[in-house]
Amino acid sequence: MKFGIGKESDPKAKCPSCNANVSEVPRSDRFFCPFCGESLKRKYVILGTNRSKIKITVDPISPSGREDFRFIFPESVLSYISRRHFKFTEENGEVCIEDIGSANGTLLNGREIRGGGLFAIKKGDNIDLGGRLRVTVEGIEFESI
Repeated sequence: MKFGIGKESDPKAKCPSCNANVSEVPRSDRFFCPFCGESLKRKYVILGTNRSKIKITVDPISPSGREDFRFIFPESVLSYISRRHFKFTEENGEVCIEDIGSANGTLLNGREIRGGGLFAIKKGDNIDLGGRLRVTVEGIEFESI
């Protein structure tokens, strides 16, 4: 089955679930993957600090850590955040955070979550990483692939 014949294609468009190339599907039709049926919208968690905002992908495979914050915080703070500190995933329609074995732990609204599995997050929640960095969940956004 061919999609988008004669339309401009996006060589980087891949399904986040099955990794199939969906670049030939016209952008206006990219709601669900024609191969696996999963949503073709990326979900992001917007984290805010008193200085700026960060957009982190909800992705059960790719963890987040110090690299995500390197342009915002000094090395003295980043050294407390593990390279693979936490991840955002979606479970039963809710976006969740999970500490994935960080050295210095993660707090969600003042409660330690390291080793506790998935915890649902919502706008306004505070996340403390490594005891040195506090961010606030500003919202959750969707972006079409």
